[in-house]
Amino acid sequence: MSCRQAYSIITFLFGLMAIIVTSTLAPEAWTVDSGPAESSAAGTSENKPDSPASISSRPLPVPVGSPTPQLPEKGCGSTESPGPRCRIERQEFFSDACADRMPYYAFVPQESREDLPVLYLLHGVFDSYTAWRDQAENIICELVSEYRIIIVTPEGRSFGWYANSRLVKNNQIENYFLNELIPDVEKKFHTNGRCSIAGLSMGGHGAFVLCMRHPGVFSSVSAMSGILDITRHKNQWRLAEVFGPYEGEHVADWERHSALKLIEQSADYIRSLPMLITVAKDDQFSIDDNRLVHRQLEKMNVGHLYYESPGGHDWAYWTSQLPLHVSFHACWLKSIKPPADGPPRPKDPN
Repeated sequence: MSCRQAYSIITFLFGLMAIIVTSTLAPEAWTVDSGPAESSAAGTSENKPDSPASISSRPLPVPVGSPTPQLPEKGCGSTESPGPRCRIERQEFFSDACADRMPYYAFVPQESREDLPVLYLLHGVFDSYTAWRDQAENIICELVSEYRIIIVTPEGRSFGWYANSRLVKNNQIENYFLNELIPDVEKKFHTNGRCSIAGLSMGGHGAFVLCMRHPGVFSSVSAMSGILDITRHKNQWRLAEVFGPYEGEHVADWERHSALKLIEQSADYIRSLPMLITVAKDDQFSIDDNRLVHRQLEKMNVGHLYYESPGGHDWAYWTSQLPLHVSFHACWLKSIKPPADGPPRPKDPN
């Protein structure tokens, strides 16, 4: 079964589910809330997208220069694995980029000896690297065992925005992630040189922005409830502490870290990038961002998977979406041969 065939099935099943639960929303559903409790200023409400009338079902891209990938007969590398599901290792090291010790969890299939691909799973605001384990340890263990991948949940700081800040010298998280974390994981674990990236909320922002800013490093990208256009949230979630006020010379920095703006500028690259975007219909913080990105990808005629389903901006929704996201990445991580000389190394993002 090819990856394209496997995802025709996935697209049909989840598209059917999404079509059943997706309908045109009333205008009042587009009111932008002021954000989490610590934010007192409302986000902007200009350029609100129309409610999508359908779910994107365009074929996912096969990476340029690669033959149509072949999957195991079960699809996406899924296996039956009785007994203990996984082992969880806590690692940390001193980061020169962040001037601090930075921890992470690695979820590894139990008794794994083969070289495996890695999925980096990013947390949101208010949280840390422990959030995914605290909320979904059993689910993650089942998924790494089923798909035979390693899942790493790194520290991104509660309001770090996975960026190199020009204002906060020890908030160089983009450099940390690309130049320190990935090499540390590759050194300490049996990896095969392939990795993908996903995240929720701020982590969805981080996943798309890191992927867009470093083409070729990640095999696929996905976001759950992603904050995909930070320029629409100028006074929220302490963004101005990282990027400065949205004025003058700082505007360019905001736009360099907006997933939507980067997508608009990355047409050639994203045509070969597998992308999955999911958002809850009652998500008052990110649904506008997600619909804008979806519409932009449709306008650019770029294949992607996009789903809206019931829920809010909360852990009940994110844990329900996690199996879909992991299966999506497992398919692409296991279906395409890694480059002989290893993954591309990032350039200096500054």
